[in-house]
Amino acid sequence: MSASDTSTFAFNPRYLLHLRKAPGVIHPRFDDLARLDAVCMPAVGVHSGKDFTENEDIIINLTVTGRCYARCEGCINSAITFASDAPRSVTMAHLESDPERDAALISQLARHHPDCEVTLAFYGGEPFLAANKMEQVRLILSGSELKTRVRYMVYTNGELLIRALARYPALMSNMWLYSVSIDGDKEQHRRVRPGTDLARIITNLRKLRSDYQGNVLFWSTLREQQSLLNCFNQFVELYEEGLANHFFWHWADTREPYKDFPAYVERYGQELEEVMETYVAKVMHGEVLPIAHLNELVLYLAAGRERGHTACAVELARNYDIMGGKVYACSDLPPSLAGCIAEGDYDYTEPDLSHLVKYKDWLRCSECGVHPYCGGRCPVQALCGSPERTLQICQLMRLHVGIVQERIVDILTGLTRNGISLQDVYDRSAHIARYTDVVP
Repeated sequence: MSASDTSTFAFNPRYLLHLRKAPGVIHPRFDDLARLDAVCMPAVGVHSGKDFTENEDIIINLTVTGRCYARCEGCINSAITFASDAPRSVTMAHLESDPERDAALISQLARHHPDCEVTLAFYGGEPFLAANKMEQVRLILSGSELKTRVRYMVYTNGELLIRALARYPALMSNMWLYSVSIDGDKEQHRRVRPGTDLARIITNLRKLRSDYQGNVLFWSTLREQQSLLNCFNQFVELYEEGLANHFFWHWADTREPYKDFPAYVERYGQELEEVMETYVAKVMHGEVLPIAHLNELVLYLAAGRERGHTACAVELARNYDIMGGKVYACSDLPPSLAGCIAEGDYDYTEPDLSHLVKYKDWLRCSECGVHPYCGGRCPVQALCGSPERTLQICQLMRLHVGIVQERIVDILTGLTRNGISLQDVYDRSAHIARYTDVVP
């Protein structure tokens, strides 16, 4: 069975068993990364007795428009969510937001969680191609019962910020978080996002920073040919200039397995170790580098925390995705898999979404030594990708956790020496992980 034969979860059980029994990449310290116990997180945290409190808001993703011009390699909308050979403008046309309709849906969903803050995330496409619709939604909600408990964030390529600042200054100043897609330096970024230009993005970020001092997340999507270290160094450059104050990366979700997986494992491991050298050196001097998911992992290792659900918590029905006037469990899953939870005026009952995480059975997630942090990662890759790549991602997750875990004593020594509590780490950085894909 090839990757192209496995676009849904209807996998052949024998084939899955064959894949799962196959040996993985041999690492010099962790041995066979395909082994469920290649890396094991401690049942009791290194900082036993110390803990931290996490945010418990609900997240509502609103697809503002399906339009986009970035031409990103492996675009999740084109490759997975709405896999189609038709032009993007045709495939995504039905995703345009109707502000009044969508604001009403947001209000209805929020009523079912009366004690929770609401984070409304504008999604796309490129949301700033429809900035007027974001502003209309904001204006409607600011005059509603939600006005005191809703905050806004946006996922963007970062090229249209100057135009939006001129036209919608109130919208821009009211953003709690800008999540900006940057995939390395000018050359690496251009190769994988050919419709955008890093120099133009940086110009926009400089203008944004002249008017806005809030959260700017540098978000990198790692494809096989990309260097993590290249992304990290570009982040550090923007961080030191004050243009970005959070960093996150994740592996691209796709149907195609890695072409040379052993080579990628070796390169990713070496580059993550270099990132960790810088991280540890900084924390020894009292600075916590704001790498959101890395800091969250540090907290899980320190406190012995267990996530208890998938990284995006899709099965808990506490986060929602609105597309084309319908509410789905996940905007990145094909609608046929995510299932419409509600639309229009409805009598809401909490849906049973356990079917979205059945893949964890064949992966044997509960037996995996890094499951307390990973949680089964995200269903998009497992349900819509290939089993080959999904199992490769499992190996990468063990490698990722193992390399960070090797440095946890040094990290906690630095935190203690500088009077930095686990709650400080969460409040300064790790809380942002909730508004990303959470784990790489």
